[in-house]
Amino acid sequence: MTEVQGSLKQKAVATLAAGILRGAGYLPQRWRAALGAMLGDLVRLSMSRARKVVDTNLAIAFPMMSLAQRHTLRRAHFRALGQAALELGPLWYWPLPRALGLIREVRGDDLVDAALAKGHGVILFTAHLGAWEAAVLYIGQRWPVTVLYMETRNPAVNTRIVAGRGRSGAQLVPKEGGIRPLLHALHQGRAIGILPDQNVDPREGDYAPFFGRPACTTPLLGRLAARRGSPVFGLFAYRLPGGEGFHIEIVPMPESFPSGDATADATAMNAALETAIRKAPEQYWWVHRRFKDQPEGWDYPY
Repeated sequence: MTEVQGSLKQKAVATLAAGILRGAGYLPQRWRAALGAMLGDLVRLSMSRARKVVDTNLAIAFPMMSLAQRHTLRRAHFRALGQAALELGPLWYWPLPRALGLIREVRGDDLVDAALAKGHGVILFTAHLGAWEAAVLYIGQRWPVTVLYMETRNPAVNTRIVAGRGRSGAQLVPKEGGIRPLLHALHQGRAIGILPDQNVDPREGDYAPFFGRPACTTPLLGRLAARRGSPVFGLFAYRLPGGEGFHIEIVPMPESFPSGDATADATAMNAALETAIRKAPEQYWWVHRRFKDQPEGWDYPY
C-alpha cells in the first residue's frame, strides 16, 4: 500500500475504520447485513439532523406517500446506509476473486463493449445508490477505466479509499485535480467513471428538475460526452436482500444526449438517475442535501 499520509490522529482513525471493516468481512453474509441494519437504526435514532434531511428529501421526492409510508422508507434507508458501510469489508479486503463473486448478475455490459470498440471512449455515471463501491470494483477489472473521486479531509482515509476502489484495476483521480485526466482517458479510448448526483456550487452548475424540484446539477456529463462524441451509460449496482450480493444494471443514455444545451443535458441525466433510484429508493443516499441551493423564487427546504 502507498505510504499513509496525515497526522497521528488521522492515521489512527483510518486504521480503526479499516480494522472494523476487516472484521465485518469475517462475518457470515446475513450476520453482516443484520449488523449493518442495526448500525443504521442507531444512526437514525441518534442523529436528528440527518433524520431531518432525510425526512425533507423524502417529502420532496414522494409527496403522494403518507407520513407513515415515508417513515417506513426512512427506516429502510438508514438500514441500507449501515449495510453499505459494513459491506466495504468484503469489497475492499476479501481476495479479489471472492469479492467480485458478490456481483451476481450484470446487465448491459455488452453495450459498453460495443461502444468501446468504436474508439471514442465511454462515460459511465452512477449515483450514491446501492453499492457503487461494488460497481467500481466491477468496472476496474472489466475495462480500462479512470474514475473521478472526491477526497475527504483525512489523507489517511483517502489512501484507504484509493486502495480499496482501485484494487481491481481502476485508476482513481481526485476531483480537485480537474477533468484533464478524464479527457486524456477518453482520448486513449478508455472508459471513465463519475458520480454526479450531489448539489454543486451555483456558479458551476445548472438548475434542472430532480424529483420535481430544481437541483443544482453539474454540466460535466454533457460536456465530457460532447468533447469526443463518447457514448454515455448509467451504471447502477443494487444490493440484494440478506447480504446476498449485488446486481448491476448498465443503461444507455438516449441518442440525443448530449444535446448541446447544458440545462437539457442536466435534466436528462437527472431523469436517468431518478429512474434508477425509484427501483430501490431505500438504497439512495437521502442524507445528502441535494436541494441545498435553489433558484430565485424557491425556498430553502432544510
